[in-house]
Amino acid sequence: MELSWTTLRDLEGRHGAAFFLLDLDAFRANYNEFLGAFRAIYPRSRIAYSYKTNYIPRLCREVDRLGGYAEVVSAMEYDLALRVGVDPTRIVFNGPYKREDDLERALLAGSIVNIDADYEVALVESIARRQPQARLTVGLRCNFALDGIRPSRFGFDVEGDALDAVLARLRAIGNCLVAGLHCHFSTGARSVQSYAERTRRLLELAAHCFKGQPPRFINIGGGYFSKMSPALRRQFACPVPGYEEYAAAVASEVAAAFPGAEGPELILEPGAAITSDVMRFAAKVIGRKRVRGREIALVAGSVHNVKPTLHDKQLPLQVVGAPGERTDADVAHPVDLVGYTCMEHDCLYRDCREAVRPGDFVVFENVGAYTVVMKPPFIQPAPAIVAHEGGAFTVARRAERGDDLFATYSFAEAENALPPTARRAKALA
Repeated sequence: MELSWTTLRDLEGRHGAAFFLLDLDAFRANYNEFLGAFRAIYPRSRIAYSYKTNYIPRLCREVDRLGGYAEVVSAMEYDLALRVGVDPTRIVFNGPYKREDDLERALLAGSIVNIDADYEVALVESIARRQPQARLTVGLRCNFALDGIRPSRFGFDVEGDALDAVLARLRAIGNCLVAGLHCHFSTGARSVQSYAERTRRLLELAAHCFKGQPPRFINIGGGYFSKMSPALRRQFACPVPGYEEYAAAVASEVAAAFPGAEGPELILEPGAAITSDVMRFAAKVIGRKRVRGREIALVAGSVHNVKPTLHDKQLPLQVVGAPGERTDADVAHPVDLVGYTCMEHDCLYRDCREAVRPGDFVVFENVGAYTVVMKPPFIQPAPAIVAHEGGAFTVARRAERGDDLFATYSFAEAENALPPTARRAKALA
């Protein structure tokens, strides 16, 4: 998707001075390439798309259309999956906190629920007693040591007899099926070796827990690196694997363990891996100034729009210049691109070496993961998301307004406290 200043200026007129650009064609290509790499080695591979990474309904609906599952970690995300048309049997419900009514709804609807802790086992036992005719399907999230990774807080510790005890409790429930095993680890390295190791560990556990018959599924979780430009790749201290390298590490292990056609479904939970590079963030340059030798350009966005986790990476950046001649002040560099908040840390890009002047647009790449879901309602509402597909722009989300943010608040006491003249002015507004 090539972006000209004229195109960005036109989008500004319709959506405001800052907005996300979502490339649906690129997302579809990433999805098919990621899944294709695994299926080339192990055909029974399936994507369960991580809603928490980016829950734009257009993306979630596209995953369902492509045959993927929805991977959710809350009732809010579960409701979204249903709203976009996902069959409940194609929802994987993960996460450490599941309320009893949410757990019961998902189990009765036939969703896969991966149990994370003992309290959930007790809830399943209670639900099974109340619903003896229902068939409840669960998996177990496993926690084991991985080389160089601190102990995770999620899942059942496989050392000792804790996992066997949980299995015995669940299998004692007459209408509960333990269908598979799950793991997910958040690591900085995200190395191929780490994924090969966790796959081997899950396969060993599956052989122990499912003697004589393979499980219905093995779920390796997510956390894979995304596609990125060479400049961004160089900022990581470790190698950045591609889709095929991850597939060779994971799918090859499963294919070797189950050489026939009767092996388990291999479930993968990518989020950032297939969304990061399909979104950009465009923000207009509002003004420039110099403060004690520091060049500063204010843009109509915030660091919370492009990297809400406040990581230290410099995202790939394109400056789309407005027509006209550049002055010496315009090209003075390096320049810090700063945001609209009142916080000193609100710097979207440090030491930009490109010429930047008011009226230009700066376009940040690789902003498709966690930006939409983690941006706080701080100072400004969330900007619009403009989807691009087949050469056309459409609205995936309009820009939020103050009314959206304050709709859940009560203003009754505040309005009653207004003086009569202010109440009359409000009524006439």
